[in-house]
Amino acid sequence: MIRSALVTALATLVWASTATAQTADFRWKAEIYSDLRVEATEEMAFERSESGASVEVTGQYGPNILGKGHLELVFIERGTADTFDGLSSRQAIDPFRFESDALFVTFMDAGLDGLDISLGRKVLIWGTADKFHPTANLNALDVEDSLAFGDSIANEMIHIRYSPYFSFGDEDDPWFDEFFLEAAFVPFFKPAQLPGSARKAFTDVNEQIRLATTDNIAALAAQQKAYLAGGATIAYDVSIVKPEAAMENTMVGARMGWKLLGVDMSVSYFRGFDDIPRAETAVVTGDSSDVLTTLDLSFPKMQVLGIDMATSLDYLDGLGLWTEVAVVFHDDLYIIIDGTEFAGNATGDTFPNGPELEHEKGAFVKATVGMDYTPFPWWYINVQYLHGFVDEFGEKNLDDYMVAGMDFKFLRDTLVLRTFGVVNLQDASWILFPQIIGKPFDGGEITLGAFLYGAQFTGDTSTKFGSPVAGTSTVFLKGRILF
Repeated sequence: MIRSALVTALATLVWASTATAQTADFRWKAEIYSDLRVEATEEMAFERSESGASVEVTGQYGPNILGKGHLELVFIERGTADTFDGLSSRQAIDPFRFESDALFVTFMDAGLDGLDISLGRKVLIWGTADKFHPTANLNALDVEDSLAFGDSIANEMIHIRYSPYFSFGDEDDPWFDEFFLEAAFVPFFKPAQLPGSARKAFTDVNEQIRLATTDNIAALAAQQKAYLAGGATIAYDVSIVKPEAAMENTMVGARMGWKLLGVDMSVSYFRGFDDIPRAETAVVTGDSSDVLTTLDLSFPKMQVLGIDMATSLDYLDGLGLWTEVAVVFHDDLYIIIDGTEFAGNATGDTFPNGPELEHEKGAFVKATVGMDYTPFPWWYINVQYLHGFVDEFGEKNLDDYMVAGMDFKFLRDTLVLRTFGVVNLQDASWILFPQIIGKPFDGGEITLGAFLYGAQFTGDTSTKFGSPVAGTSTVFLKGRILF
């Protein structure tokens, strides 16, 4: 009797699933990959060894409901079983993590033609530039992996987009069309995911001197460098202070876009926080032989007005052009140095105490201007100019950069030689990113490459890409299959 009921229940479930599948349209794609990296140093230490798999599923139920989900499983070869008790933990011996870039549902034509409402977890990138988007601030950056530059962390959000479907001009060649309005509401702030080397921006005295934006910061860093030279021990306790989960700290964005005379354009607004932290307070205790610096890092509140444009020039064989400009507004930003408990510094005789204005209330501009061109089917060129890198905030901190690269394709695109580079125009430091990509079979790909910092060859660590914050040069081997 129980067996019969079980068979009936299973048959009913299969029938219901089949009936649902007949009315739903599912599309999926997947990837399996392996990533092995070695530091390009004399020691040739293993920098990373990961294997992962990801799947993305998009399902549409009827004409008005769409859902999308993404899940990635990553195994990290470097375990954390450093104690005997850790040997009883599979997670410590064989660690892994999950990541997700999408998990949302969209209601299309929700009571009005062209009105789509999305609820859930997604990455929403605004702007037309390649990788470097100063107007895209709704999602925090994921810059932990230098090879995956441009990645972002998904946020829970409400996203509304309205495309009323009207145009002006000839039906086949309108001079104005593709008009849309969109808005996003993000309840909770997330900070950027930083590489392990980022901590040195706050704990390396040479970096503190290089990055100092006020006289007090420079004086404190110089004093601590003198203590180190005298044999002192300096320790750092670094904490972050995130915005409280309150309605006043929610992030919002709005955007309006259109195509005019073949040029895609949009204007946008964002209110929220910068996802890269800055030092807000530094409390120094101890004495000249044993120093403890306690740092609190915070995330500046900001508003951003953005504009972007992109087009393709058919009369120049499809030459692509784009520009993206963000005007960032912020309040006065102070840094507070408290050395009153440091031996002999109650009145600031050794180094200054008190608040100091680091960034005066106002605005600064970050921008990306670029082009790409395919002069021949086997040759692709991409060039961009940047004013302000992704980790730079405040007018006095912005440098200029050139980003350029090209692909050479051989053997019916089964072999690609790719080289990209970044140059800081102020200090001439650079990054070179060469790759050899082989595609011997459909869906399969193997890549041998390197991510090289110029300081590896020049020895100059006083520059943007030469500093220890930037990281270490690596050589890597990747393999993947796409389904």
